[in-house]
Amino acid sequence: MENSIYNRHPVTKNRFVEHISVIFIFSIITVIFTFPVILDFTEQSAGVECYDKCHMMWRFWWTDFSFENGLDFYHSNYIFYPDGTSISGNLAYFTTFIGFLTVQFVDYVTAWNIIWFLGLVFGGYGCYLLANNFNKNYLTSIIAAIIFTFTTYHMSHSLVHIGLSMIVWLPLFVLFLFKLLEKQSKYYPIIGGIIFFLVSLTHLYYSVSIIIFSIIFFTIYVFREKKVSNRTFITNFSILLVIGLFSTSVLFLLNPTLNDEFPMRPIAEHIEYSTSLENLIQPTELHTTQIFSDQSVHIYEVENFIFLGYSVIFLSALAIIKYRQKHTWFWLLICGIFILMSLGPELKIFNESTGIILPGQVFYDTIPEWDELRTPVRFIVMANLALAVLVSYSMYGLIKNKFSSFKQQLILTSIIGFVILFEFSMIPYPTDSEPIPDIYEEIKMDKSKFAILPAPLGGVGDYALVSDPLISYHQLYHEKPIYGGHESRVSHETLSNTQTYFLNMFHILGSKDDIIKQDLATHGLSLFDHFDIKYVTLHRNLLSDGGTGFKQTMSEILNENATIYEDNNIVVYEIPKHNSSEPFLLLGSGWHTYE
Repeated sequence: MENSIYNRHPVTKNRFVEHISVIFIFSIITVIFTFPVILDFTEQSAGVECYDKCHMMWRFWWTDFSFENGLDFYHSNYIFYPDGTSISGNLAYFTTFIGFLTVQFVDYVTAWNIIWFLGLVFGGYGCYLLANNFNKNYLTSIIAAIIFTFTTYHMSHSLVHIGLSMIVWLPLFVLFLFKLLEKQSKYYPIIGGIIFFLVSLTHLYYSVSIIIFSIIFFTIYVFREKKVSNRTFITNFSILLVIGLFSTSVLFLLNPTLNDEFPMRPIAEHIEYSTSLENLIQPTELHTTQIFSDQSVHIYEVENFIFLGYSVIFLSALAIIKYRQKHTWFWLLICGIFILMSLGPELKIFNESTGIILPGQVFYDTIPEWDELRTPVRFIVMANLALAVLVSYSMYGLIKNKFSSFKQQLILTSIIGFVILFEFSMIPYPTDSEPIPDIYEEIKMDKSKFAILPAPLGGVGDYALVSDPLISYHQLYHEKPIYGGHESRVSHETLSNTQTYFLNMFHILGSKDDIIKQDLATHGLSLFDHFDIKYVTLHRNLLSDGGTGFKQTMSEILNENATIYEDNNIVVYEIPKHNSSEPFLLLGSGWHTYE
């Protein structure tokens, strides 16, 4: 007779207590594993830099602000004033909505940290449920969950991409797919279809990942499954897919990104943001084991952080070689396919392209809109899920054949769990804070109609005409329309239409030259007034010279000292009302000097 540890609930017979214990375990591990984030949970946001983090916190704010003031969520003239722009790109509806709910009670930094924390805890919980479906074993399922949620990919993207950090729905969707093989109830395809929609709400890449996974799953099991008739399986699978695809298609139709005005993303981007082969087995500079390496991490580098873990690779191989169970070969196939997809259009070794063409090139050439998936490396998340399940197989084989008592099994699980966590450890986990000037509260309380011109304009994003997200982040606190701003996909036409006379003066790459040679001392205040500009904010920390050139431009325009706030990071000018009757010239709304 099998030891009780192999029964459905080896640690507790109470299902509620079992699930609460899993959530509790992963909460504790997250607190320890991401130290010292917990110490400054309300003061510093988990992760690096302000870029994508600030952009997503702006989305939290805009969702709340637009609903509260009856504005169109999908179009904002609070950025790129006065015409505004569509709110587009990958909207990450699920985490954005959680952010909207959370900021009703806490500040934006705390809201970010709460979502970040939930992504880690419930990522583990979701994988626990999937792994437990196969072995019905508490300890081995915990190990699988540790791998999936604390893998390098997830920990790295949690630094910057809050949408990608919410991985809980991926294993739950896969779980309900497998339920179709076991049960004939219509409950499973309906719930599976709803989870499909929740995946799509979370992130575009995850939506595409589960579509690919579903195709592979159907292709294999429609020919192999014997317990349930093919007809029943096909019917239930079709119900799940129809619900998921229909709801997802409605969601994508609402997204302004799907517009012919945007050019195709070039194949070079796909190659740049695909993984290099050695990254699969190479720890990153963020890992604790690399503590003496350079830890200055930038957002674009995060895409290369996908180290699979030596212990994970070894235990997965053990499952394939010695402890094969049902579905082992399926999970090996899933792991191989998604690793291959993460390699992108061309094989790269040591970040140099070898010229060897991979399936990603074929997808780019043949599948409509595939160019939007410009970061193939993100497909690695499904390979991580496959490896997590394979490790649970090998762990089950070990405790069943080698370790008879519960105490031995618990010790083994603890040791292996510690080794895996040590390999993936990023202690100290980075945090970041952005000081906000007190003057913004005064500006926020000013009820007159005006806009703010933040400098520098532009310098990042498509066409280099989009501002650093830090500037949009400051808008959370002053809540006034701004010239420039940051959005994921802003058309060149929109950017051109919102350029002002001051673009060349305040653009980070501008020549600072008035091409029609107007005297700024005479006409500057009139021009500010023409564009409804009451405040100029100079962000010193975005400029290599600390803003010296911009301050000189402002001193030419202002006949008096209009600085109302200044610190090491920012200078705020209040523009006085002009009294000049001298006419000024505008060539359209400005002039265009950038390609």
